[in-house]
Amino acid sequence: SGEACALWQRFLDGNRERPARHTFFDHVILMAPAVVLRGREEAVAFYRRLLDEAAARGPALERERARLYWEGMPVWGKNRFLAEFFARRGVAVVASTYCHSWTFDFSGDDPLEAMARAYTELFITRSEQVKRDALLAACRAFAVDGVVFHEAKTCPHNTNTRFGLPQRLEAAGGPPTVTVFGDLVDLRHFSEEAFTFRMEAFLERLGL
Repeated sequence: SGEACALWQRFLDGNRERPARHTFFDHVILMAPAVVLRGREEAVAFYRRLLDEAAARGPALERERARLYWEGMPVWGKNRFLAEFFARRGVAVVASTYCHSWTFDFSGDDPLEAMARAYTELFITRSEQVKRDALLAACRAFAVDGVVFHEAKTCPHNTNTRFGLPQRLEAAGGPPTVTVFGDLVDLRHFSEEAFTFRMEAFLERLGL
């Protein structure tokens, strides 16, 4: 488990470089072994090969005009729409809270203690101040120009817009934020038109 998670984190952290070689919309597919095959050699082999392929490939976008961070759940049924929306505008969504949540650290001599520490240090279990500080550090590490907060209608425990986190992040010196509305499963709560209107206004705010 620990080795697969460490390799997955190395892959994700590769996007600290410019230009990004992959995006959040790749990550939500490629994270599958870290989710369902932790502890199996197949996951380790998969991520070793993935790292080799990532090192050999070129940039994810022909021209990277801006970098964004995605906070919250994916809109699973709209991944293609979202990937194409950002790609057409030269915007790379380079990192996310969700995909980084599967980079567990199981180091230590006591397996039970290591698991307890790993699962209680998850982003969604922490205080609002810890979340703000973690997001601020991630934004700086990945040199992002803005943060997209996804307010998921049916997943309040993994939605971090409801207690002022976007505002506190900006007040602490973080990048501009925008909140988009949708859901991870129920697509009745996601409107392509409303998303486009809100996101284009945000990108204009970033100077694009």
